[in-house]
Amino acid sequence: MRKALLGLLIVSLLLSLPGLMQRYQAERNNNTYETIVPIHDLESIVSKDSSLQLDEVLKRVQESGLQAVSVLPETLASLEEKGYVTVLTGERIKEMSIFNSGLEKVANQVSTDGVYVYIQKRNEITDRLTEVFSSMDTQPVTISGREFIYLSNEGGRIDHLPVGYLPETIESIKKAGLSVVLRIPNISKEENPYVFNQLLNLSDNITNRVLFTGVEVIGYPETNQIKEYAEKLKEKNIAVYAIEFAEQSGINTMAKTMDMDVIRLHSLDLNKVASPEEGVDRAVRAVKERNIRSLFLRTEEGIEAEKALQNLESFIQNMDQQMPSGFKSGNAKVFDKVTIPAWSYMAAFLAAIIFISLAVLEITKNKLLYYISFAGTLLLGLAALILNNPIFVQGLALITAMAAPVFAIIPRLEIKGFADILKAYGRAALVSSAGILIIVSLLNGNEYLVKIEAFRGVKLIYIVPLLVVFIYILKESLRSSFNGKFIIDLKKLWNMRVLYGHLAIIGILGIIGLYYISRTGNAGSVSSFELAIRQWLEETMYVRPRTKEFLIGFPFYILSLYMYSFNKKLGTYLLIPSVIGYLSIVNTFTHLHIPLFVSLLRTIYSLAIGLGVGFIFIVIFKKGLSIYNEKIKPRWGL
Repeated sequence: MRKALLGLLIVSLLLSLPGLMQRYQAERNNNTYETIVPIHDLESIVSKDSSLQLDEVLKRVQESGLQAVSVLPETLASLEEKGYVTVLTGERIKEMSIFNSGLEKVANQVSTDGVYVYIQKRNEITDRLTEVFSSMDTQPVTISGREFIYLSNEGGRIDHLPVGYLPETIESIKKAGLSVVLRIPNISKEENPYVFNQLLNLSDNITNRVLFTGVEVIGYPETNQIKEYAEKLKEKNIAVYAIEFAEQSGINTMAKTMDMDVIRLHSLDLNKVASPEEGVDRAVRAVKERNIRSLFLRTEEGIEAEKALQNLESFIQNMDQQMPSGFKSGNAKVFDKVTIPAWSYMAAFLAAIIFISLAVLEITKNKLLYYISFAGTLLLGLAALILNNPIFVQGLALITAMAAPVFAIIPRLEIKGFADILKAYGRAALVSSAGILIIVSLLNGNEYLVKIEAFRGVKLIYIVPLLVVFIYILKESLRSSFNGKFIIDLKKLWNMRVLYGHLAIIGILGIIGLYYISRTGNAGSVSSFELAIRQWLEETMYVRPRTKEFLIGFPFYILSLYMYSFNKKLGTYLLIPSVIGYLSIVNTFTHLHIPLFVSLLRTIYSLAIGLGVGFIFIVIFKKGLSIYNEKIKPRWGL
């Protein structure tokens, strides 16, 4: 039966490959990245140096390699700052009447609950102020022979409500050969029905991306409104940005309604990077390793305008020079649609069910647990297919990810020499690869490429396999006492007497475990020396292999296999650090927004280097054992 299941597993894995090739092709085809700078930052530079003109600055940054400029809708405050309008409150008019007797009569009539807007320069926005604020109390007012527009200000937010995009600004950006990224906050139709419609009307082949401001998308928290806005954006072929590490509320609903017309964006503030070199490294790594296709740069503040402009130009040029040759600068685009044949997707489910069941049988040697796992994963797979809920698919992928590292390292062969070590090492790599193939086939699609959906349970991958291996070692070590039955083992283990020595060992393992967990994930702590080594590896090898794989997990597994030939108990103990390497490579592929090529290359490096380091471990061990037997043992009478 086992051979039949293995054969069916291999066939299922092969049938799941077409879906995986779709993802690889989508990643390979999308090799264009863009750099965006907000127009406000460039206007700020111009305002600090009278010798600079906005058109000149736009042309300079375009020639340095910039592709796009983001534009926020104007507010009454920004229009006043640019000289388009003058905004007076009722209190301000009363203050002015003290010095102008002609305003005394008006001062007694003005309202202190709103503002009075005088148009200095007319344009499309100023001509439509009454329409823009139609939901408020608006009326024309004459003050000292000048026509003002009165706007009620009951909420106290009128100065900062968006009123529309300046056509002159957008035209200047396009004239410089740059594309326009329109930004929009979460404004309701009641507040301003005009801004979103203007955004749609401004869209064209180079103004076709929208970046939401703040912590939520437009329409949030009303799901129906989010979908309504999303459908209108999709009709105009407008893509939206998903900001890395920001997780704006409502972005998932927006993205799914738009069929994943989403571009991943990384924001980089040049004021907050330790050095320009570090900033460039961050930008390159984001594009190369995390499917980021848009880099949003904030210019430096607190320095001379010309210096800030030169630093921005230099940063963009250095970034383009250091970007790998497989990428090119231009306007970012969405990923091609990943279309997975239904039969290929179902094959991945079948592979997961067989793989998990075989893993349970191999690890526990218990047929009852094997049947339970088969039935449980079958029900989970059917629920995922019938209910079409990603949580069930993600659950099946998580179980596969937790089972694969343990399944991989359990030796099946009698280790008699280096040939057997290589066979066992190769088997572990194949078993891990099978688990990885299942995971990336189950969690496949554009929603995972742009991280709208993600693998869930990363921390469990770092904990559960270690616990299972620890229990497996106890079972193997105490087999004579427990008769080799896994369920009975746990009962007897629970009832065993616990000595202070046991508690000390458990405490030490707990401290090591906490340190190990603290180093996992994006927030793991790393020494400056290790950071330098990592940087060197990345520059030398395109992507760096993970140190816990090629310096800990894989070398200790090689040493463990070597130990099996003459001290099986010690070899079994070494499976604990060994499993770290295999759970780490599985974890690498669960970061589904990382390109397959990058994860595959990183894993190949780790396996190859880890094999070499493992043989070095064996040489060191043999030398140490020789010194112990020849010098230490006789001297101390051991």
